[in-house]
Amino acid sequence: MDSAAWLTAPLQLTGSRDFTCDGSGFTPEQCEFYQQRWHFWYIADYVYALPTIAFFMTALGISIIGHVISSQVLGYRKFRGPPIWQKLIAAVRYLSYRGFYVKALRWNSAPIGLLLLGAVGAVYFFCMDLIPQPYYWSSLDFGGSPPLGTRSGWMALACMPFVFATATKTNWITLLTGVSHEKLQVFHRWTSYAFFLLALMHTFPFIVYHIRFHDMVMQVEMGTLFYWTGIVALVFQAWLTFASHSVIRNLGYELFKATHLFAVVIFMIVFFWHCDYTLTSWHYFIATAAVYVPCLVYPWLRTCFEYGFTQKAYVHVEDNGFTRITIPSVNMRWKPGQHCFLRFTSFGFQAFSSHPFTICSLPSARPNEKSELVFYIRHQRGLTEKLYSHALKQPGASVPVHVDGPYGGINMQRYIQGDRLLVVAGGSGAGWILPFIELFHRWNSTAADEEQGKDTETEDSETQPDGGHRERSLSGPLSLRVILATRDASTRTWFLRAVGELLSKHSTPHSSFDIDVQMYLTGEAERDVHMPKTVDNATILSESASSSKNINVKAEGQQVTVPGNELYGRPELPLIVHEEGTRAAEAGQSLSVFVCGPATMQNDVRNAVAEENLNILKGSKSGGVYLHSEHFSWA
Repeated sequence: MDSAAWLTAPLQLTGSRDFTCDGSGFTPEQCEFYQQRWHFWYIADYVYALPTIAFFMTALGISIIGHVISSQVLGYRKFRGPPIWQKLIAAVRYLSYRGFYVKALRWNSAPIGLLLLGAVGAVYFFCMDLIPQPYYWSSLDFGGSPPLGTRSGWMALACMPFVFATATKTNWITLLTGVSHEKLQVFHRWTSYAFFLLALMHTFPFIVYHIRFHDMVMQVEMGTLFYWTGIVALVFQAWLTFASHSVIRNLGYELFKATHLFAVVIFMIVFFWHCDYTLTSWHYFIATAAVYVPCLVYPWLRTCFEYGFTQKAYVHVEDNGFTRITIPSVNMRWKPGQHCFLRFTSFGFQAFSSHPFTICSLPSARPNEKSELVFYIRHQRGLTEKLYSHALKQPGASVPVHVDGPYGGINMQRYIQGDRLLVVAGGSGAGWILPFIELFHRWNSTAADEEQGKDTETEDSETQPDGGHRERSLSGPLSLRVILATRDASTRTWFLRAVGELLSKHSTPHSSFDIDVQMYLTGEAERDVHMPKTVDNATILSESASSSKNINVKAEGQQVTVPGNELYGRPELPLIVHEEGTRAAEAGQSLSVFVCGPATMQNDVRNAVAEENLNILKGSKSGGVYLHSEHFSWA
């Protein structure tokens, strides 16, 4: 087996590029052919790896520019710009939202925009790899590295830093573009696919080449360093690429994560050995470490110094079967839709793995009041089942926990500066809705108090054309419509009680409800309530409030009233989005849509929002319609 030359002194960071035709045995014609830009082995890293880096950096640069323009230069409501600008924004949003649903696989495709970006990347890589000729040398005089294998290897190596850059919860790309880590998972997977495919296109040409020249058996028997390290690296890379599929991952998240980390370590060691400081190959390992290690260490440092390792979580089972996790006195600020990774250190094997849970509360609005992280979890298998069983046996019991977060969440600019809000969720997404309602009602109550204060200081303030609401319309959303679909009658009662408590908690003498909660009962919940009756072409449950504008429900002996109504069957989400978009356009307002639910719900909402933006692009509507999607499973 070849010696590990990179272990010998003096240590070299970059391999030698020394080459002269003198003494190589090349004819002048062969020498000229070999040293052409697309053929010359000694500059292959510059010719193939650097353009690969340039492609990724160009896509990243465009994302950074778009993020800066949208978040720093333009306001959502304060600056809408001329019609041509509105159409440009609508076109970008259409490409960002429009997708496809494959019913047989229960799978949502990526949006058209991402699919186009992936197609551009595929065309770029295939052209870089397959257009240059030749694929193989005509004789062994040119060396044992076929051109196709050489350029594929360098392009694969150039993908590696970006695979790791999109793998961590805290990462540089999120910092620069505002795209949260869970939404980067699609790029992590796609870049990994490109990395693996290029690795295969690097490997097989060597096999074909040596079989062609009848020395493959000799290469295997000699136990060449490059061959055996390459094979081992490829095996572990295949596991990393394909074992990360959701079908395998869902069989056991803890096992997947442990084997994934183990495979990464082995792969990096063997791959580093395989590259053997060839030309600038080590530079890519240094770049990978530079982008990955700080992002890996930072969450641990934050947990240690900001939250500490002595946090306690209190677990309790709600009436609808949700496990409520409460972590008090957390030195953290967060926004709706954000999640934390929780590591419970007293549950055996699960202590080695952290799990993401969506925060279902808001930090306290009062400066001296302690905040509480609240999570509502529907138990399934593994950790969530253990938490549920523990809470049943010991209600309100405390368990030690390490907190890492918050991550993700909505774009607050789109929430605050949107005129109309539409929040849609299904099933266990009920808890996800609560912070949206609480934040809106806080805003509503504060704005109402401020307006009332101004009315007492100035005369005839109510003679303003908009009834005194002009300033409020510039400071926060005007209306909130909530759509929740559930097949669980107990979740219905739990959710309505939680909403009622939130509204009463933040009510003030001057606050007004501009909230419309629509509860859609499906499946089993339809059979658990009274028979429905039809009112104005809508199916209203007879257990609803006497007024169609309110829902009354008994909870713990008390009557809870929530503004809204109850409906029967699945919501017609495309129609609802269209109605809200039309109302917003007619009033010269903007609409922000937020959705959390199963794949079919996500698909209906995102395509409906895409259709609204297409109408803006065609000129049949004005304003703007924004979408935030929160998936049940994104890892």
